[in-house]
Amino acid sequence: MPPTAIGLNGLLKSRLLLLTCLGMVFLLLSCGKKSPSQADATAELAASFEGSPAKEDVIKANAAFMEGRYKESLNLLHKVVGSGALTERQKKAMAGIVGQLLKAVHEDPQLSKDIQLHRLMELLVLRTMGET
Repeated sequence: MPPTAIGLNGLLKSRLLLLTCLGMVFLLLSCGKKSPSQADATAELAASFEGSPAKEDVIKANAAFMEGRYKESLNLLHKVVGSGALTERQKKAMAGIVGQLLKAVHEDPQLSKDIQLHRLMELLVLRTMGET
């Protein structure tokens, strides 16, 4: 069936389902501990990149994330992921941020309708997990 036959609603539902599944797998990889707060997630992300050339982008991504500028944060995190292989600690820290983003999207009807935001999260999960 061609993608146009699915329709926008079906495509959105399938992407949300895929993103949710990937997010759950990603979160399970992050130790299965309780969900961190935003501050915990950003602090761990910053700590995991201490001494890394990508540290400045991580700091900018954290600031954007804490201010609710999620697309900007995700774009910066994509840049970080593209700059080199991630350590296991960095992957877990990314999982914490993605978990917080999924929570924010789930709680905000406007964010849940933002297809571009969903796509950015989906790609970040795929790019990060692809390094496993």
